[in-house]
Amino acid sequence: MNDLNSRQRKLVFAAGIIILLIPIIILGAPASQDVNVTDTTISGGILAQKRHQYDLGETTLGDVDPSSAAMNLVLLGLRGPAAGLLHMKAIDYQEKKDWAKLRATVDSIIRLQPHYVQIWKFQGWNLAFNVSREWDRVADRYYWVKEGIKFLQRGTNRNATITILFHDVGDFIARKMGISDEKKFFRQFFVEDPDPAYEINGVPGPDTDINPDGKDSYLVAKDWFSIANEKDELYGMTGMTHVLFRQAPAKAQINYAEARQKDGFFDEQNRQAWEQGYTDWLAYGKEIFYGLNDYKYMLECTDAELAALAEENGITVDLQRDVWSRNQNMVHYRYWRDFAECERDPITLAAHKAFYDAKVAYSEGRISDSVDAEGNTIISDAQRLLEEAMVKWKAIIDHEKYGELMIDNESYIDECMLIVYYWETVHKYNVKTPPQDFVLRELWEANQIRRPDIEKQFLIETMRVRNNSL
Repeated sequence: MNDLNSRQRKLVFAAGIIILLIPIIILGAPASQDVNVTDTTISGGILAQKRHQYDLGETTLGDVDPSSAAMNLVLLGLRGPAAGLLHMKAIDYQEKKDWAKLRATVDSIIRLQPHYVQIWKFQGWNLAFNVSREWDRVADRYYWVKEGIKFLQRGTNRNATITILFHDVGDFIARKMGISDEKKFFRQFFVEDPDPAYEINGVPGPDTDINPDGKDSYLVAKDWFSIANEKDELYGMTGMTHVLFRQAPAKAQINYAEARQKDGFFDEQNRQAWEQGYTDWLAYGKEIFYGLNDYKYMLECTDAELAALAEENGITVDLQRDVWSRNQNMVHYRYWRDFAECERDPITLAAHKAFYDAKVAYSEGRISDSVDAEGNTIISDAQRLLEEAMVKWKAIIDHEKYGELMIDNESYIDECMLIVYYWETVHKYNVKTPPQDFVLRELWEANQIRRPDIEKQFLIETMRVRNNSL
């Protein structure tokens, strides 16, 4: 190099720079817009393609407000503190009920840390469960519930390998539409959104962002739970006990059948829904799980399968049985299996229907006895249907397969107790003394400790009657 003159050295340096630029361009060329659209049209440098392939890229930092204090921290390489600052701002906006700024701030947070799972979980929960409570109108609450669900859905798009996020989407839908205080409205809104923007030819339709096929909320939750289970098989799962995590699709199916029944459907479609729930639960019971000391077990297990698993685990059959029994009890496996099996039986369906019809008769005022032309008393429709329901429930109690279930199933006991309470009330209305000998007398007398709760439930239901709804 010392033998070269100045001009030659400059040419050598220039050639070296050009040669070094070639791998830099190949490796570090920025991604084109097509990278964020589809895997089949990826262009850009090798590193850009790998970032897209493994979802490691941070391509949204430019969307953060460039004049904000958070951006100043980002420029200094302090992305974590920047996100923390935005969290504090989000909480402040929430307390001030500045919903527009809250939403914009939350969007900035996920642009800074799109792969930080807890942000998606926390802010999704915050929008769906906390912010929604700040509104008075049920339709407004539902809007923010949807925002929380949509937010979490965006999290699954950015974190396709994080199994628990897919489960959480289903959990949010199942909880808010199925067990919240506003469940009666939310479950209807899920298929008939109150926002006029989702009307189809003047008929309310679902928000297709969360319910594209217009299905019941429990079935949509089941779809998300099923996807989560598939992700679990591919990528594994953290954040929840595995045996509880895997039961979610089957449990959603059972909840769907139960909710549909409470809506007054007792047709073959509803029986098939219970049949599917029972089938799904048995399939869940046949999955292999790992318990204490990584011992394999199945929840639905014959004696032969129990012995085979004990041999595979290298433990005694008694220890295998203990592992099996402990985990069965933890997830209440036998209860839900027997419950679904009983509910799919037409005899149980008929018992539920008889009581539902009796409550309809009560709500419609068909509770007065009448007298025929010969002076004979004709009991009211409500009393007749209530006594029919009692007979059907007594048949379930005496059934060789379902009798034991009746001992532990509080919902069954409460329904039978409520039938008797309605029946006594109808007698009092007609100024009659209820006979001492009736078919559910033994169950009624054995569960008098439940009577205050039954009276409360009766008052709630009859209050709904005044509002023309059961």
